[in-house]
Amino acid sequence: MPLIDTHSHVIAYWDDGSPNWEISLDMLRDAESDGIEQIVCTPHILSRQEMEQDKADEVWGLYEDLVQRAAKAGIAVNIFMGAELYAAPDLKLDHKIATLAQNGKYFLVEFPMASIPVFAPQLFFNFVIDGKTPILAHPERNSGFLEDPHKAYDYVERGAFFQVTAGSLLGRFGATVQNLAIQLMDANLVHLVASDAHNLTSRPLKLAEAYKFVEEKWGKPRADKLFYENPLQVIAGETISIGEPKEIDLQPAQNWQNKVKSFFGMKTR
Repeated sequence: MPLIDTHSHVIAYWDDGSPNWEISLDMLRDAESDGIEQIVCTPHILSRQEMEQDKADEVWGLYEDLVQRAAKAGIAVNIFMGAELYAAPDLKLDHKIATLAQNGKYFLVEFPMASIPVFAPQLFFNFVIDGKTPILAHPERNSGFLEDPHKAYDYVERGAFFQVTAGSLLGRFGATVQNLAIQLMDANLVHLVASDAHNLTSRPLKLAEAYKFVEEKWGKPRADKLFYENPLQVIAGETISIGEPKEIDLQPAQNWQNKVKSFFGMKTR
């Protein structure tokens, strides 16, 4: 099954992702070897100033440079442009880098890791009634959702999509984050899984291991939907059928510890 990644920091010289073009190309080679056929570059946009014409043109130029370098290197991965927008009360989508693959519909947004902004429900509501769909990046790593997982259902029920990081499902951000990621999966509150790649080691541009994990625990149709079908429709700006979300069970996901240990070949009790 081909894979599609809708969250990556593979553009060099912009944020805390790739530090240079050599690393960027190696990240893309890793992606190609991992079965990833399409990626969206989502550099951090932390303020309105970074969306002004000169800065937006600068990051777009870096994107075009990456595409040219990848083609010259013979890397057969389709590369699209987007952004990871920092949530702010005055957030606007009035530049071509704001929505993923310039489709005018889906945009990737992140909250501060330590909280859920008080203005976020109204902000998201305004976008949803305007036909725009916010995709919340790594909610499983946000302290607000970790402290009160029930809030996740409220956001999805009102039209937001959740994008979980592949490494979270695999335990690379700790057991607490992994537990919430699995609870979100069990409650049908995950719509995309992405790499959130920053480098070649701790946060690589890879998805295959997480795909295998989801396939084994929730079935191939679910894995195909989260790693290929939904991302493909997001890039195309098409409407996605996400199914019925459920309230999160505050008990740990059923037998999740044994599921994880079994997947990694560990003994269970």
